[in-house]
Amino acid sequence: MTEPAPPVTLGDLLLALERTENLRSLARECGLTPGDLKRRLRQWRRELADEAEAAAPDPAPAETTAAPAAAPKGAPARGRRKPAVDPLPPELADVPAAAGLAASPLPAAGSPVLEVWTDGASRGNPGPASVGIVFGLKGGGPVARHAEKIGIATNNVAEYRAVLRALELAAGWGVKRVSLQLDSELVARQISGQYRVKSQDLLPFYRQVMDLIRELDGFAVRHIRRERNALADALANLALDGTLPD
Repeated sequence: MTEPAPPVTLGDLLLALERTENLRSLARECGLTPGDLKRRLRQWRRELADEAEAAAPDPAPAETTAAPAAAPKGAPARGRRKPAVDPLPPELADVPAAAGLAASPLPAAGSPVLEVWTDGASRGNPGPASVGIVFGLKGGGPVARHAEKIGIATNNVAEYRAVLRALELAAGWGVKRVSLQLDSELVARQISGQYRVKSQDLLPFYRQVMDLIRELDGFAVRHIRRERNALADALANLALDGTLPD
């Protein structure tokens, strides 16, 4: 059997850690769940790739006798191009921003349950952070969206801030039944009571979330795979990049 090649770059090392058979033990030593650690390693690999692309020098310009135009004020320095950012997902193109809704987006007739997908993002952990939220109907499509920067935070704090903001918006609409979907296994299991909250950084947000949940007539929380939370994830990243449409 051929031995795997040793990691050469930091990206190779992160990939090797992500695939290690000892991921569960490594996660336990870091105070994380295996799922959270794997997602964090994957995120760091993406950030390394983005930084490498941003640092790549621009192609050499064609020879010309004209003097080069002065760069606009505030323009990024050569060799530090901002990575391309995906536009608002087509599924959310006509979905209104939640902050602009005075009344509940739930229909007058039909299911009284508001489906909510939340995601928190942090670049640096801790680092610049944001939240992304999609509100929808049970068995239907999105009816509202929300995203915002939240300053400097860790991934887990950002995940809690996303849940908290979603519940605050739902409470403002008078919604009494919420079904929450999020891809943070740690936060989902802490909210459901399966895990204890040991982190003093997370405890204040956990308590605020639980206070809002107690005001509801019905509540459910479910951990979902990251690919099933793509819309909330996209909103969080658009907010971080400063390219979120109005």
